Amino acid sequence: MLSSEGKPNDTKIMAQVLPDTELQWEDEKVRAEIFQLIESFLSFEACLYHQILPLRFEDKKLILGMVNSTDDVALDYVNRILSYVNCTMVISLIDAEAHRSILSAFLNYKNTSQSVNKKIPLPNPNSQSKQTQSELSTGNLDKSQQEFRFTVDNSTLENQSRKSKGKSTADTDKIYTDSKTATHQKVEETSTNSALITKTPILSVPTPNDFTPVELLPTLPPKRFLEELLGRVIVGGIGRLYFERLPYEGKILWSENGVLQSVLEKLPLSVFQGALNELKRFASLRVTTLSEPKQVEKEYIYQNQRLLLRLRVMPGMYGEEATLQVLKGAALKFYQQQQLSRLSRDALGISQQLSFKLHELQDRLTQSPNTSSEQFEALTTLNRLLINLDSQIKNLTNSEPDTSE
Repeated sequence: MLSSEGKPNDTKIMAQVLPDTELQWEDEKVRAEIFQLIESFLSFEACLYHQILPLRFEDKKLILGMVNSTDDVALDYVNRILSYVNCTMVISLIDAEAHRSILSAFLNYKNTSQSVNKKIPLPNPNSQSKQTQSELSTGNLDKSQQEFRFTVDNSTLENQSRKSKGKSTADTDKIYTDSKTATHQKVEETSTNSALITKTPILSVPTPNDFTPVELLPTLPPKRFLEELLGRVIVGGIGRLYFERLPYEGKILWSENGVLQSVLEKLPLSVFQGALNELKRFASLRVTTLSEPKQVEKEYIYQNQRLLLRLRVMPGMYGEEATLQVLKGAALKFYQQQQLSRLSRDALGISQQLSFKLHELQDRLTQSPNTSSEQFEALTTLNRLLINLDSQIKNLTNSEPDTSE
C-alpha cells in the first residue's frame, strides 16, 4: 500500500508473544513451512543479519520471530515487503539460541536435501499501482517463479533501509563469535590458521576500481563476465548471485545481506548460458546439461580473508539455473560451526554403535565355552580404547565455542 508521497505505509504491528512456538517447532510441518518461507520470502542472509525468522502466514498476518522486537531497522525491512502484499505482522519473541538453532537446522536441511519445489503461497495485494503491476509482471512464469521474482524485485526497496543501519558489521559479527578464548589458545589458532591458509587457494577477481559499468557487462567475454560478477558479490557482506532462466532470455541478480544490489535483465540466452557455463567450469562441473541439482563448496583466501563459495546448479522450468552464495566473517564462522557440530554428533553416534556391538560381542564370548584368555584380553583392551575414544569425542562436542553470543 502506497502513501500519497509514493512511500510504502507501515503495516500494523501487533506485538505479542506466542508461547507455543517452541513446542510447534518439533512439528515437521512447522519446520517445513519456516524453511520454505526462508527460501521464498525472507532470505537466510536477511534472517541472519536482522535476527528474524518468518514462522508462518495465517489470515493475512506474518508471524515473525524476532530476537529484538525493538529493532526498528529489522521492522522497517519486513514492513516494506509486507506493505506490498497488504498484510500485517505479529511479532513472536524468540531467544538468540532458538534463532541460532533454527538457522542451523535450515543449513543442515539445505545440505541434505534438494531445494524446496513447493512454495508457500504468499498473499496477493488487493490493489497495486500500474507501475507496480508492470514491475511485477511475470508473463508465462509458473507460480514458484512469480513468488521468487516478487521477493527479489521488492528487495530494491530495502536499499535505503540497509544504508540507515546503525549497527556496524563488527557489532553484528559478535553475535556468533567466541570472546572467551584464552591468549595461548589464540596463539595456537593463529599458527594453525597460517598453516591452513597456505593450502587454501587465493581468489583473484577484479576490484571495484577495475569494474566495467553494469550496462556493459553483457558485452564482455564469458570468463571476464563471470569474474566481474564474482568481484561484485565478494566485495560486500553476504553476497549471492542468482541465474534465472526465462523462456526467451536470462536474468542475473546479485544481492548483499539479503538486499538486492542490481539486476541484469533481458540477457540473450547465448550470453546467459556463456556465463553459466563459466560458473560450472569454476565449480569443476561438467559443462553439459545436468539432469539433477549439483552443489559445490569451494574455500578461498581473498584479501587475507577466508571465504566460502557455495555454488548450486539445478534444472529449472526453462533450463538450467544457478545460485552462488559467498560466506565470510560471522556467517562463515556460524556455518562452519554447524558443520563441526554435525560431524561431532555423527562421530559420537558411531562410537556409541561400536560400544553396543562390543558389549554384544562380550556377551557372546562369555557364553562360549571355547573363548580363550587372549580373546578376553583383546576385548578388554578394545573396551578401554572405546571408553577413551567416547570421552574424547564428548570433550570435542562440549568444547565447541558458543556461537550465539
